[in-house]
Amino acid sequence: MPTYRKGDRVKVIDGGVENRGTEGKTGEVVIDGTLSGGLISVKGIDGRLAEAVKGYRGYYADQLRKA
Repeated sequence: MPTYRKGDRVKVIDGGVENRGTEGKTGEVVIDGTLSGGLISVKGIDGRLAEAVKGYRGYYADQLRKA
């Protein structure tokens, strides 16, 4: 299982149920998942306003690939 660090560019390969429709989008890791049960927060998937209101999307490591 790959590990991601803050600042890594990643591409979504599987959005899962919660993030359906985000496959193929690229973003930047904000939280690496070590303190959040493995959930990696990625910014840049949604627009800035949407992220400011709803927050960043979360993915597991197997749903991402380094870009």
